Amino acid sequence: MSADQSENESEEPEEAEGTEEDTEEESAEEEDPIAGLGEALKVGDVVFTANGTSTAGSVGDVLTAEAKGTFLIVDVTIKNEGSDSITVDSSFFKLKVGDVEYDSDSSAGLYANEGADFFLTKLNPGLELPGKVVFDVPQDVLDSDDILLNVQTGFFGTQQGEIKIQ
Repeated sequence: MSADQSENESEEPEEAEGTEEDTEEESAEEEDPIAGLGEALKVGDVVFTANGTSTAGSVGDVLTAEAKGTFLIVDVTIKNEGSDSITVDSSFFKLKVGDVEYDSDSSAGLYANEGADFFLTKLNPGLELPGKVVFDVPQDVLDSDDILLNVQTGFFGTQQGEIKIQ
């Protein structure tokens, strides 16, 4: 029986593994911070700010894009605080309303942005890029009090954060 007792004693470090899981959960919470409208949110080496929102049935001056629902246009600024250039793309933004997730409309984004866009645009260190991210959503989405803009730092979304825009 003393052999069984020593086996049980050697299994005790399993409790420490639970502690590691708790630490990992806390780290995950820190990686997904939530900011408010007008607040800078640092995700990795990138700072995102949602400056404001507007709605429209269409976007563009000469060439236009028509919404199937309503365009929710988010005015954002991205700043590269890293030491290498980054690629910015509208696909790095998603709109979350409860459990429903909406992708940005990249073609409408091209029409909405005059002189700046978020279509595979390079951004060098220390520089900012203002622009608009456009989402085509049903009208009832705009009535929600809990609309989050999910932001990520790259194509694979390994670093993410959220900005409450409504």
